[in-house]
Order: sequence, then structure tokens, then C-alpha cells
Amino acid sequence: MARKTMAFYPPTPLLQEQGRKLRVEIGSLYVACSITDKDQSLAFEFFELENDINDWSDVFFEIKSNSQILNKYTGSVDILYNFQEVLLVPMEKLSSAAASDYLTLIYGDSPKYEIKHDKLADPLGIIMIYRVKTSIIDQAVRHFHLFQAQHLYTSIIKRLTARTDLPVNFLKVQVYPYSFIAVLMINQQLQMIQTFAFKTTEDVCFYLLSMLKEHGITPAETQIEMSGFIEPHGDLHRRLQQLFTNRHFHNLPEESLLPGMLEEYHPHTFTPFFNTVA
Repeated sequence: MARKTMAFYPPTPLLQEQGRKLRVEIGSLYVACSITDKDQSLAFEFFELENDINDWSDVFFEIKSNSQILNKYTGSVDILYNFQEVLLVPMEKLSSAAASDYLTLIYGDSPKYEIKHDKLADPLGIIMIYRVKTSIIDQAVRHFHLFQAQHLYTSIIKRLTARTDLPVNFLKVQVYPYSFIAVLMINQQLQMIQTFAFKTTEDVCFYLLSMLKEHGITPAETQIEMSGFIEPHGDLHRRLQQLFTNRHFHNLPEESLLPGMLEEYHPHTFTPFFNTVA
């Protein structure tokens, strides 16, 4: 049900020390756990989940049983939810009833979810509203006695709006197994953020081109920044090379990573998991 596909640990046993942070990112088909000390990565685990989850209590139990991070760390935890049922709503248009109505209108009704919200930077005047399965929240309360949670989009947007190096047209792409997040910024203003499921590289290209077309810009006018599960010599990157002349990988500094990470992977593989907590 939960298969550990990546694991990196320090050469000496992990000790719980002041300043160290445990981050748990929960998506529909994965859970990623990382421990950092300031800007230095200390440990990382990635679990891929089956596509038929009926009981999240089994998922949490299996991950915790097979994790060298979660079964030893008892301090404060940052939880980031990466689920697709999320909307950005102007603050003046939001109320408790409206949040439920908006989500139901777009994603349908569901009694087994809780509605959460994150406030973005004041100048944006936007609230992030999203659904999280009640069973996931129950398990978080059970396994992490002291935690704070937010949607992954919130941390991505906070980081992007704080950057001063963005070009006029900027497209950020974070690739996960079977899904990717795309963020479009124009003149340093957020235009769109969305998660797309994909099966083929053609799916990814179609969604990205559709985003640009909807906003009246072309790949030639757009800089694309890539990170996550995208191989430099893989088919997806080759296709993006054909579309975007202005592109780069968003790499973490190699000195901030554990040595074993670079034996099999690239620095940009880990950027979404170590570089998104605001």
C-alpha cells in the first residue's frame, strides 16, 4: 500500500535538536518526509501509495512502521497537503458557507472532508480554501501531537511572490509521480496555479500549452522553471526543450544535500521537498 522508493539518512544517528524541522508532505499518491536544520537537509524519505486507498489509518501505520524518520522524531511537525480540491478566493467573497458552496460547485459534494483555509500575503487579498479527508486529519492528530498544517500551494505562492528575479512571463513546474503542479506568473502577479494528473509526456505539454494559450502568451515568450521528478535526458524534458527555448532546472545547492542523493538523482529532484516551506 505504501512503498518506500527513496531514502537518505545521515551517517550518524539522528538526534532531536533545537532548530531541526520535520516536514511531511501528503499527496494523493505519495508521502514525503524530510528533516532539515536551517538550509541543510539531514534525512529524506519518499513513499509511493497505491491508487486504491480505502483506509488512511493503514497508510499512516505502514509508513510509520517503515520510516526511520517518523518513528524517532517527536517534535513539532510541518504538514503540507497536496490535494487537487483547492481554490483561491478573494477575501471579500468568502464566508464559511461560501467556502463550502464554492468547493461543492467545482468538485462536487462530499461529507467525508473537512474544509481548511490559508491566508496568503495581505497585498494579494486572497484566501486559499481546500478540502482534506477527515481520516487524514484524524491520523495527523493521532501520530503528530504538535503540528501545523497548510496547503502546498500556499507555500509555493508565498515563495514566488517574494522573489525579485522573475521575468515577465514565468512558468513554474513541479513534477511528481503521475501529477505535476504548474504556476503561471505574469508581471510578478499570480495568474494560475493548478495540479494536473498525467499519463504521458504529451499530457504535460498539452496542459502547459493550454495554460499559456488561455493567457495569450507563447512558449517563446515564457521562461519555464522545472523541478521534481523530471530527468534531464528523459522524454519529458526533451519535449519541453522543443517547446521552451528559455528554461532551467530549479536546483538546490549541492552542498545542502546528503551525498548519496547525487549518486542517483539530480539537485532539482529534491527542490519541491526542501524549498517550499515559507
